[in-house]
Formats: sequence, C-alpha cells, structure tokens
Amino acid sequence: MKKYIICMMAIMVLLQGCSKTDNTNELISDNNPEVDTKKDEDTDSTADTTADIPEPTSAPTPEPDLILPQATNDSGKVQIQTASKSIAYPYNSYIISSVNGENVVLDPTEMPKKDVVDFSPAAIISTHSHPDHVDNAFSKAYECQKLNFSKGEIQTDDFYIYTILSSHNGDVIKESNQNVIVVLEVDGLRIAHMGDIGQTELTEEQLTELGDIDIAFMQFENSYSGMSLENEKGFNLIEQLNPTIVVPTHYTPDAVPVLEEKYGAITEVLNSLEITKEELPEGSLNVYIIKNEYKFR
Repeated sequence: MKKYIICMMAIMVLLQGCSKTDNTNELISDNNPEVDTKKDEDTDSTADTTADIPEPTSAPTPEPDLILPQATNDSGKVQIQTASKSIAYPYNSYIISSVNGENVVLDPTEMPKKDVVDFSPAAIISTHSHPDHVDNAFSKAYECQKLNFSKGEIQTDDFYIYTILSSHNGDVIKESNQNVIVVLEVDGLRIAHMGDIGQTELTEEQLTELGDIDIAFMQFENSYSGMSLENEKGFNLIEQLNPTIVVPTHYTPDAVPVLEEKYGAITEVLNSLEITKEELPEGSLNVYIIKNEYKFR
C-alpha cells in the first residue's frame, strides 16, 4: 500500500512539472507581445510600401509649337518674309507680298507643303538650279507663272518682274552659267535678288538694266561662287549697286561684324519685314537681317 501511494505521488509531481513548463511558455508569449506582433507589422509594412510604388513611365515628348509663314498680307505695306525651314540655308528663300496680298516666291527651298500653308503665288522664280534655290515639289504644287534661271519677264496684277543674266562664278556671262538677277517692281519699291552671283564686278550693261534698287538680297560668303570675306567680292558688288537696304543671304556669323564696320548698325527683324517706299531709311547700304524662326513640318 505504501508502495502504491509513493508511486501515485511521484506521478503527480511529474504531471505538475509538465503543466508548469507549458504555463511558462504561455507567460513568455504574453509578456512580450511585440515580438510576434512587430514581425507581422514589418511584413505588412513592406508589402504595403511595395504596392504603393508606381511603375515608371516615360513622359511623352511635347510637340514643338509651329510658327508658320503668312499666306496673307494685311499690313497695308509690302511684306518680305523668309520662308524656308532649311537649317543650312535659312536666308535664300523669300516671299514678297504686295499691299493687296498678291504673293511672289523667290528661290524656294524646303518650303511648307501646300496643305500646311497655301501661298497661292502669282509667280515662282529661281535664280539658278542649285537645290538651295529650287524646291521642285513646291513649284509643282502650284499652277502659276514660273521663271527658272533664264532671261525673261513676268507681269502679274501687282508685280512687274524681269531677270538679268549674270555669272555664278567668274566674269564670263552666258546662259549656261545659270544665275540670273531678279528685279521686282511692286507698290513703288524696286527689289533685286542677286542669287548666287560670283562676278568680281557688275558690268555697265547690268547696272543699266538694274537701275535704282531700294532693297537687294545679296550673298557675301559662298565657296561655289569664289566669294569670301577676304576677297570682298560681295562687298564690291553691293557697293556698285548701292541699294538703300541690303538683306544678306549666304553668310556666316563672321560676316556680321564686318558688315557693321562697313555699313553701320544692323537692323534685325523677326521673320518678316513690312515696309513702304516712304519708310525706307536714309542713305544707302543699310543692312537688314530678316531672322528666320519659322517652324513647320
């Protein structure tokens, strides 16, 4: 009997020891709730942060604002616009508009398509056949009078236009040299585009045909015409012609201080010059640069 009681007491002690161990584990968990809870919070936080990060996207490139030449002229004056989008030759091409709004295009190159700007020109003229003075697609888009690097004349409602043979390089003047000087008479103004003339001097016959010129487009640097700042061919030619206003065509920034030194301060206008005979500046050889900032596709 004693042995039985002793065995039962031993079993009870063992059972109490197991119960105490279980309770200890429960207390550890209850006294440190942050251990497991913090772990859960960290896991949730990481998941939320990842979910909130937006996927990277590339921003669309904005389209540049278009700046288009004007197809109409409501200035009440003769309007002279640059027109080409050419980066290399932005100052060869011009649109001359009469007071009544009739347009003539000189030496077109890289011009706006008809569905972008419809100039409805009365005439298109090119001084010679080089691609920086000719835009065949532009010319073909319009049914109008055309005169391409040959001697001739055109009469429109508001313009009288004629051409004079000249040399693209050297002093031998013949049809095959393929450069003509274009003279336009419109609303009292006489305008000449000299093209890429490369002579060392104008002949007496040319000077007689040219007459008094109010505004002349003239190149000053062009290796194809053997013309440079050093040999001063462009300066010699323009001084022979002696127009009231000179608008440079082929030139580099190096020419600007030379032009200023020779002829005084340069007048700059943006894209378009509106002028009348009465508004011409005093004296001769006033340099005007018509800046070309047109943008079109």
